[in-house]
Amino acid sequence: MPIRYEWKDASKRVICYIAEGDWNWKDYHHAARASAFTLAGVDHPVDCLIDLRASARRSLPAGLAAHVRSFGRKMQACLTGRAVVIGMPKEGIDSLMLGDENTLFTSDGLVRFVANDAELEQALQAWAGHPPA
Repeated sequence: MPIRYEWKDASKRVICYIAEGDWNWKDYHHAARASAFTLAGVDHPVDCLIDLRASARRSLPAGLAAHVRSFGRKMQACLTGRAVVIGMPKEGIDSLMLGDENTLFTSDGLVRFVANDAELEQALQAWAGHPPA
C-alpha cells in the first residue's frame, strides 16, 4: 500500500500514516478509513502523525489545501483532531496559509507542520495528556 498506518509506540497515543513511494489522496483517505478498525477499541485520546518522508513524489497531488484539512479528522471518538505532518515539501507548506508555529486550523482540530524529528517530538510531547481546546 502506498500509505500504511501503524501505532507510533506501545502507548497507542499516536497513529502514524506513512506515505511510501508514489501515492495520491485516494490512497491517504483509504488508509484513514481502514485505520478505523484499529482505532475502534481505543478509549483514550489519539493524535495523528502524517509522515511524508518516504514519499517518492516530487510534488504533492493536486488539491493539497482541501485534503490537508482532513488530516486528523475526528472520524472516531478517540481522535483528538490534532495532526502533525513531517516531510511536507517546502512548496506545499508555502502554498498554505499557516499560522503561528506552522499550524493550520481545521473544522475540528489543527494540523502542525514540522521540519525534523526534534520538532515532531516537541509537538507530540506538548499535546501528550492535554485534550484539545
